Amino acid sequence: MTAAPARVLLWCVSTEATARVTAHARELLPAQDRERMARLRSAADRDEFALSHAVLARCLGALTGVAPTALRFAVRGEGKPELLGQGPGARPAFSLSHTAGLTLLAVTWGSAVGADVERVRPVAAAKIARRYFPAEEAAAVAARPVRTAPELFFRLWVRKEASVKAWGGRLVQGLRTPVCPTAREWPCDVTTLGGDGRSWRVRDLTGVAAPYLAAVAVPGEEARGRIEVRTLTVDEFLDRGPTAGRALRE
Repeated sequence: MTAAPARVLLWCVSTEATARVTAHARELLPAQDRERMARLRSAADRDEFALSHAVLARCLGALTGVAPTALRFAVRGEGKPELLGQGPGARPAFSLSHTAGLTLLAVTWGSAVGADVERVRPVAAAKIARRYFPAEEAAAVAARPVRTAPELFFRLWVRKEASVKAWGGRLVQGLRTPVCPTAREWPCDVTTLGGDGRSWRVRDLTGVAAPYLAAVAVPGEEARGRIEVRTLTVDEFLDRGPTAGRALRE
């Protein structure tokens, strides 16, 4: 499989899985991920970790020709992971995000990428936004009724986290970064300045179904490239690999 037709490849993978699929996922994990998984306290967290990181291992293994269990990773800067051992230019960059029941994986070649997905759920939206978001965005969240405020809150949150994951900073920096000229605007396609001093383009992913919201961030100079999204189940993905499912353009 080649990344040539698209600037950014994304997979939106449902991680609702049987015990058989979860066991298969554990078998695909590299040693580093198995160690990380073992440190998690709850069985549910270990299962979710195994499923989401098996998606990453299965994908990168297919794209690089390396067995999923043989993949090696390093963590640089403020915790941004990268793949080792593929040589300059041939190494895909990636961003992995997961929330209850859903994993989002973004892959590019030759540039950075950030992606985030969240399940909309009840939170103290106005309180958190007032503490961390720019004033205009915090005011927009506070103006919403309590019932609908979390949707706007998470819509802004995924843009911010996708952005900070792209440029590799701390989350608190990303939360203070403006991510839309009008907080109520959706879908959003906005250029923002990262903590690294570079321009980044943040886009909402319209193909992600409720109750989830997601966004992807790419370098500003590459924002006009194609984005392709495949939506499928974790069973399909682990069985058939990253070519499974129909690719749709965002």
